[in-house]
Amino acid sequence: MTVASPTSQRTASSIPVASRPSSRSSARGPASPSPVPASTLLPRSSSSTPRRFSLSSSPPSTNSSATLFSIDNPPITSTPPSAKRRSSYEILSQMTSNGPESFLPLPVNRHAQDDIKEGVPLESMRYSPRSMSPTRTLSRIPVSSVGHARTLADDGSSGDTSTLADTSMASISMNASLTSITPPGPTSPGKASFRKSMGGGGTTKVLADLQTGVINARNALENTKQQLRMSQRSVAQLTRQTEDLKDGRERLRLENEGLNNVVARKERLLQEVLDRARKAEAEAAALKLQIKNESAATKKSLRDMETAMAEAAALSQKSERESLTLRESFKALTEGWKTELKDVREEMKKREEFWKKETEDVGLKYRSLVKLVQATKSERARVDAIKAESHKADLELQDHFREEIRLLSEKIEKSANDSTQADKTARYVADELARIQRLIRSGLRRSPEDVEIEQGGESVAPP
Repeated sequence: MTVASPTSQRTASSIPVASRPSSRSSARGPASPSPVPASTLLPRSSSSTPRRFSLSSSPPSTNSSATLFSIDNPPITSTPPSAKRRSSYEILSQMTSNGPESFLPLPVNRHAQDDIKEGVPLESMRYSPRSMSPTRTLSRIPVSSVGHARTLADDGSSGDTSTLADTSMASISMNASLTSITPPGPTSPGKASFRKSMGGGGTTKVLADLQTGVINARNALENTKQQLRMSQRSVAQLTRQTEDLKDGRERLRLENEGLNNVVARKERLLQEVLDRARKAEAEAAALKLQIKNESAATKKSLRDMETAMAEAAALSQKSERESLTLRESFKALTEGWKTELKDVREEMKKREEFWKKETEDVGLKYRSLVKLVQATKSERARVDAIKAESHKADLELQDHFREEIRLLSEKIEKSANDSTQADKTARYVADELARIQRLIRSGLRRSPEDVEIEQGGESVAPP
């Protein structure tokens, strides 16, 4: 262990020590003075130290503190692929090359018995009061970037105990050596007491020097631990920044891919819109040509409709005249049918009266014949003959009456059929007249197709 003298302590008191990095400013700043010079805290670099890839691919600048510890200006990760990657040891070497402003310890090539192996956890590290982050831990920091990281990061309880034990053993051995080296002298009480006082004073001075050295070594160890923690925090912060930048780069890459997909989709949509526009233009040209043809056809159909309307007007006038004639003829026919029906009824009444009279005569004859039959049996044969004649006359009369009734019924049925046919003809003429009048009234308000459909639907052949 290196012990600092008071002169070195006074010299080291003017050297600033780096404090804890802030999240809003640079990681370096003034701190409490260190009792140990910077030369005792900076270990020598060794060529056998293993090199690792750097945390950031950006080249270091002259102002290393502003480049590495600034959160507002994160390191740029985009470097040309031909740039040479640097190890963490080279970056830390450049940081410590600024002189007394840098107190970051570098790994040294020392193989002593008391050395702590890198990467091997200690018992004291398990009880560190520092709260670990669940996502970013010290396991992500390269161990080769900081020498004795796991040894100097503990609370220092075991180191302080071993230091005090070594100090007490050294003081005891020194006292024993001083006592054994003191030569025996005369037995005068004054000289013996003087020698004892001289021996005690030297031991006190040695103990004081040893305690001062222990205090200086302890202060140097605390400063080294503080600087180590600061460097570990800085490295952890840089690691987090690198991971954040990687996440940001991945997120930007995904966003870029999404935007490229959106642009491609927009281009496809634009191409589809252009295709639809061209198709719509072609359809518009076809529709214009179709409208032109349809307008010509419509004009022609309008002229035909006007001609048909004029013909329909003439036909309607002719139909009106014919309807008047038919109405007058229907009246005359109705009156004639009524007169004929009245005559037929009168004739039927006369026939009935004649039949009734003849029936009464036949009854009288029959009664007279019965009386004659009852009056005389001698005339029975004659009565039978008369009866046969009467029966024959009745049959002939019945046949004659039946034939006349049949003829009259045929005449009545014929007259009824003629009346029904005349009624149908009159209704058909009236319907045609009403349809023609409707066509005349609504001829200008309907389309030619509707008029043709209506004419086709209502044109029923007359009976």
